[in-house]
Amino acid sequence: MKKYNKQDYIEQLATGKMSRRQFNSILAAAGITTVMLPAFSGPVRAAASDHPNVFTWEGWDAPEHHGEYFEKYGEYPNFSIFGDEEEAFAKVKAGAQFDVSHPCSYKVEIWRDAGIIQPIDTSRLKYWDSVIPSLKQIPGMMHNDENYFVAADWGLTSVMYRPDLVDEKYQEEETWGILWDERYSGRLSMSDSLIDGVMVAAIYGGAKDPFNMTDDEVEVTRELLRKQLPLLRYYWTSPTDLENSMAAGELVATSAWNDAYTSLKTQGIDVKYMNPKEGAMTWVCGFCLMADADPEKLDKSYEVIDAFLAPESGAFSITEEGYGHSNVDAYGLVSDEILAERGLTRDPDAMLSSGIFQIPIANEAVLQAMFEEVKAGL
Repeated sequence: MKKYNKQDYIEQLATGKMSRRQFNSILAAAGITTVMLPAFSGPVRAAASDHPNVFTWEGWDAPEHHGEYFEKYGEYPNFSIFGDEEEAFAKVKAGAQFDVSHPCSYKVEIWRDAGIIQPIDTSRLKYWDSVIPSLKQIPGMMHNDENYFVAADWGLTSVMYRPDLVDEKYQEEETWGILWDERYSGRLSMSDSLIDGVMVAAIYGGAKDPFNMTDDEVEVTRELLRKQLPLLRYYWTSPTDLENSMAAGELVATSAWNDAYTSLKTQGIDVKYMNPKEGAMTWVCGFCLMADADPEKLDKSYEVIDAFLAPESGAFSITEEGYGHSNVDAYGLVSDEILAERGLTRDPDAMLSSGIFQIPIANEAVLQAMFEEVKAGL
């Protein structure tokens, strides 16, 4: 067997033979948490003027999600990474130009009303008929009989924790409350996004509808965030940083998405993923066409979306990232054993309907301002 050194892995990452997640998993297994990398725009350097500019989350630039596009063009799209949708929205409003973006469904109405996305002609997508029917009926995706969103990936926001480092009671009674346990001060983390930070506090605080809170519920949420702030090691934006901290034992519990749990389990790290008694959040993310998209790249922009919707891309999402996928045919490419390990079934609608589904947030600007005040210690 060939013996690889670190430079070999860096070269595989640069040429698209290895995804960024696989690269980081290898480093973590070797006890290496950081490494200086070349400034890649995506899994492979693309011809910038020839391919769409895609604005997406960390990890979704993996080559496995864009195989059909690469097979046709021999190159990948250009990728830019955002930490959350607030950051993405601010950059677009400030003038950054992209052809395709990858927000979650609860943002679609806001982005449409802001004039930064355009309708999508789903007849141009060869995998549209294979999209799970319920994911074609998400609130906010349709407006005046036009579609502004194509669902692609879905999963949960829940609590990931180290059972070897916390009170065993949390294995008996799963609760968001672990993220407010003062015994773990400095070893907790929370997402730095409104939807996964403020909404988690609202759910834990008992808000009847966390996405449309009363004034009293907002104040309860504010106080919970204030109480939590000194307990946090940091608010996280990078799943990779989060995984490294959990693997090292620097964190014992955090809010997290499915991919962090799957990645750490694959590395042999003892972690568990809760089904909190207060409820986990279910989210769906997907693709939008940007209003300022280059019309000369429109055909390729649709091909970017189609490549991600391909069953093989979905099988990678399920197997390697632990996420559900919108293409129902993807589940047939995955074994029953893998589906069970990822907490998924061949009936994805059952899981999609089991959590607290993310919807547009009422008074979002007010809540975002409140969150920033709390983080500033006000």
